[in-house]
Amino acid sequence: MPQMYSRQEPEKEMRNTILISLLLMLLPVSVSAQFYTITRDSALLPTERQKESYNRAGKDVTEGKKNKMMVKDTLTVRLDNQKELDDNSRNSDRKASLKREQQKNVDDIIKAENQLPELTIPNLYKEIIRNRILYPKIVLAQAILETGWFRSSVCRNKHNLFGLTNPRTGKYYEFNHWTESVQAYYTKVQYKYNGGNYLLWLEDIGYAEDSRYIICLCNVLKYL
Repeated sequence: MPQMYSRQEPEKEMRNTILISLLLMLLPVSVSAQFYTITRDSALLPTERQKESYNRAGKDVTEGKKNKMMVKDTLTVRLDNQKELDDNSRNSDRKASLKREQQKNVDDIIKAENQLPELTIPNLYKEIIRNRILYPKIVLAQAILETGWFRSSVCRNKHNLFGLTNPRTGKYYEFNHWTESVQAYYTKVQYKYNGGNYLLWLEDIGYAEDSRYIICLCNVLKYL
C-alpha cells in the first residue's frame, strides 16, 4: 500500500503542474485578445459624446465655409457687378439728361422761329441792336415817344413804332409785326445819316413837326 501511493502521487502532481502551466500560458493571450478587441471597437465605434463633438465640429466647419462663401459672393457683387450697375445707371442718367437738353435746345429754336418776340422795352432794344442801328437808346426813346409807351392806335393796329409815313400818300406805314418797323427805321430814316450829333440831325431833317420834339426826346432818355 505505501508503495502504490508514492507512485500515483508524483503523476498527479505532474498533471497539475502541466495544467497550471498551460493555463498561465493561455491567460495572457486571452487578456490581450480581449484588450485588443476593446481598443479596436472603441476606435471604430465612437461614444455618443464623441459623435456630438464630431457633428458640432463638422457643422461649424460647414457654417464657416458657407459664411465665407457668402462674404465672397457679397464682395464680388459689390465690387464687380454693383460697380458695373452703378456705372450703367450713371451713363443712362447722363444720356437721358443730354437727350433732354438737346430736345430743349431744338424746342427753343423752333419756338424762336415760330414765335416773334413780344413788344417790350428790352426786346425792342435788342431788335434795334440786331439791325445794327446807330444810337440805339435815342432810337428806343423815339419809339416810346411816338407810341406813348406803346399805347397808340398806330402802334397797336399798324405795328408802326416810329410814326413812319408814306411820302406819296402821307399815310402811316402798316407792318405785319413791330420788328418790321424797326427794320424800316433803318432803310427809310437812318440810312441817310452821315455823322455828327444825332439829335441835331433828327431836328435838321424834320423828323417830327413838333418843335419841342428833341426836348421831349431828351426827357424820355432820362428814364432809360
